[in-house]
Amino acid sequence: MQTRISRYVLFVFVYSLLQGQPKSTPKPVAHSQSTPSKLQFLCSVQAPYGEWAPLAQFVSGLNSSVYSLPLDQKAAWTKHSELANARWASAQARYLDPIDNWRERTLGKSGGSDLAFYPFSGPDAANVLSFFPDAREYLLIGLEPVGCIPAGLSDYNASYFSALRRSLDAILTVNFFRTNDMQRDFNSANLRGVLPALLFMVARSGYSVVDVTRVTITPGGSVELSRNDVPGEASGIAIRFTNEHQKVRELYYFSLNLQDSRLSRKPGTMKYLASLPEADTLIKSASYLLHTPYFSFVRDTILSKSRVIVEDDSGIPFRFFDTSAWDVRLYGNYREPISLFRNWHQSDLESAFASRRDVRPLGFAIGYRHIKESNLLVATHRGLARRRADD
Repeated sequence: MQTRISRYVLFVFVYSLLQGQPKSTPKPVAHSQSTPSKLQFLCSVQAPYGEWAPLAQFVSGLNSSVYSLPLDQKAAWTKHSELANARWASAQARYLDPIDNWRERTLGKSGGSDLAFYPFSGPDAANVLSFFPDAREYLLIGLEPVGCIPAGLSDYNASYFSALRRSLDAILTVNFFRTNDMQRDFNSANLRGVLPALLFMVARSGYSVVDVTRVTITPGGSVELSRNDVPGEASGIAIRFTNEHQKVRELYYFSLNLQDSRLSRKPGTMKYLASLPEADTLIKSASYLLHTPYFSFVRDTILSKSRVIVEDDSGIPFRFFDTSAWDVRLYGNYREPISLFRNWHQSDLESAFASRRDVRPLGFAIGYRHIKESNLLVATHRGLARRRADD
């Protein structure tokens, strides 16, 4: 009994911490919803003048020419654009371009499901778009609220742009969001929720946003437009966007706690997850939550629905990949988890990295480690891959 309690305390401790090194000792309840600051602007999910494409370009610092701005706001946007350009260029050079090169060499036709699934993602659209650029739908799930954007153009000011850049600091420098930072940044007075960050990443990844709508998962297990007369279990957002060939895709983000005890109170959400089609799944910087018994439903869902799983060692433990069902390839180097997650060392995965002769180099940093200490596991489900090849 004492061991079970100690493991639960460890789970709460991990889940409430930063997804990187902690800066201070957290309280056990730190992962609960924080009280939002008072809004400094009228908040909505509606683009100024009803046009989402120019707004996404504007928020991401790519183009402001559609809007007539006063001098002070134009100066604030120009500074935002310069800083955003520099930070995105650095993220591309260090992470996104190497991921593109690795994917083309490694996944080939393996990464071809219509759905890309990214649990524990926060608003990290950039990585899932890089790992699985050919998906038609993207499903992201995080704790952070969906939020909104300023309804008035004048509220996109220096304070707003500064708050947006601050919320993106970690993902653009170390390539993952820190949980405690997100609780602070996405509940601030100048920035409410993950929608602006999602718009930034979709636009910066080279796509044009078509429209954005609020959605919800109903008790019946379907995804519907969010309306007062539609009961919902999980609030979300749907972003439709196109590539240069005008191919329409859709990204869904749901604010949802994937812990078993929380999901058990949402039968419609469990039904929705259980009904997902075949998917390609990305798991990175996931705080080793899938190593605990408290996230068994989502772990089993991933294993039953995924044709391809790309994960670092914070994802599903190596022992769950039965070699009769999964073809597993290893990349990079396995090292002890960082001190925050030291209890989640995998001796079997360490042995596999040490003994297998087919371990390939990785060439970029992923998860909580530097480039020479990072690892990825790519698991392809033999049955699903064979069935798709026969179709």
